[in-house]
Amino acid sequence: MGGTIAKYVAEGKKVVKVVFSHGEKSIPHLQEAVVKKARFQETDKASIYIGISSCKNLGLRDTRLRSDVQKPFVIRRLREMIMLIRPEKIYVPSALDPHPDHQAVNKIVFQVVKSLKRHYPLYAYEVWNVVRETHPQVYVDISPYIKIKMVYIKMFKSQWVYMLSLYLPTLFRSFYYGRKNNCQYAERFYKLK
Repeated sequence: MGGTIAKYVAEGKKVVKVVFSHGEKSIPHLQEAVVKKARFQETDKASIYIGISSCKNLGLRDTRLRSDVQKPFVIRRLREMIMLIRPEKIYVPSALDPHPDHQAVNKIVFQVVKSLKRHYPLYAYEVWNVVRETHPQVYVDISPYIKIKMVYIKMFKSQWVYMLSLYLPTLFRSFYYGRKNNCQYAERFYKLK
């Protein structure tokens, strides 16, 4: 959703990014500490580049989010962050994303948002989805921001294998969504709440 982030930043909106884990298990042939450091530096650099005003990292264990996000301190921390920031919109990975950590983030954020008295609009974005959600679809014109989005993706160098497999499909998907919405490039989201 890099194009939408860039668009919101250009509109003067404050964007806060919450990272649940460092992804330390994503490169098995490297030591976890090395991967953590690289991912942390990349996230900071990419966040500054695209204009994210604040990046918060919960520091949970990669590949263990299903159990970790259910811990009371995580739920409490998420509730506190949402109530303090009071976001206009909240975005989470799709529940249909095949990555179990992405599914866990979707589930726990949905659960926390649902438990709050105040209404917070919740949207899902696509990462690895091959199955389309059944929720209402919302498209955002990112035509002026496509180059920023593609540079942003390339900034995660430690994830080059994954990014390489996502890079062209992301570009084609943005073009396809744009054609469906009478613009050059767009991103699709699913309205969950």
